[in-house]
Amino acid sequence: MRLAARPAFTLIEIVIAAFVFAVGVLALQATAASSLLRMRRSADLALAATVARSRLEALAASRCASLESGSDTVRTVVSAWVIEATGWPSLRGVTQSVSYTVDGETRTDSYRAMIACSP
Repeated sequence: MRLAARPAFTLIEIVIAAFVFAVGVLALQATAASSLLRMRRSADLALAATVARSRLEALAASRCASLESGSDTVRTVVSAWVIEATGWPSLRGVTQSVSYTVDGETRTDSYRAMIACSP
């Protein structure tokens, strides 16, 4: 007994194939959205770290007599720093806080460093 050759797909096969394709497209879309959120979060974290590092480098390049506490805002990142005297004339303590928004919430990171400044 020989089976007849099938000339085309049945309607059920097409519906099942369309369903499988739709599930795959939805999964891909969800992955893309998640990736975009993670990339945005990484950009926010990198900007905050860059602002903190940049301020510390600028303070380290200054003369000891001109160092003052202060704050500034770079794009959406608010940076505040406090200069503290130490027992050595060419060494200062710096406490810096960086506030920024990530994932819709304000986050504050604090850093403490000692910088050598020129007298």
